[in-house]
Amino acid sequence: MMALIALSFASAAKAAARIEIYGYVDKPQYKPGEQGTLRIWIYNDGTENIILYNVTVEYPWHTYYLWEGNETIKDINAAVLVGGNWSTTLTFTVPTDGRAITSGISNIKVQAVTDKTTETRNIPISVASTPVPTMIQDMDKLITLFTILTVLIIVCTVIIASTVFLSTRRPQVTWKTAEG
Repeated sequence: MMALIALSFASAAKAAARIEIYGYVDKPQYKPGEQGTLRIWIYNDGTENIILYNVTVEYPWHTYYLWEGNETIKDINAAVLVGGNWSTTLTFTVPTDGRAITSGISNIKVQAVTDKTTETRNIPISVASTPVPTMIQDMDKLITLFTILTVLIIVCTVIIASTVFLSTRRPQVTWKTAEG
């Protein structure tokens, strides 16, 4: 009897809402002052539909006193069905001041708020602290220098070979007998 009374007061268990956040940036590494693109997907991996309210993106150069490096997409109010997703593309510019100087890989923090859960994920981003050479510049000058070097080596080889040849094959002096 007690078990039946306890069961009548117990609430039904609800299925847990679960979302996954995926994202990536368009380049493996950025230089200060460079513009980039961030793509974000929010996937409903749970067993019930959710409503997405807002998404907050916090970049590694985020500062509270300037409120830069923080981007919030508010009032989305989009229903994300089970197995469905919501996506967006954001553009950002890496600052040129000291906030952009990082060592190694930093993370972009993405937080999604729904009617049933809040989820946070980190997306890696790399900012070069020193200029990274992406291609060899002035290659034509280097090729010209190697060509001149090759020509000089060939000319010097010919001069040395002719000197050795002429020194070993000197014409012999022939004495003529004097008449008279």
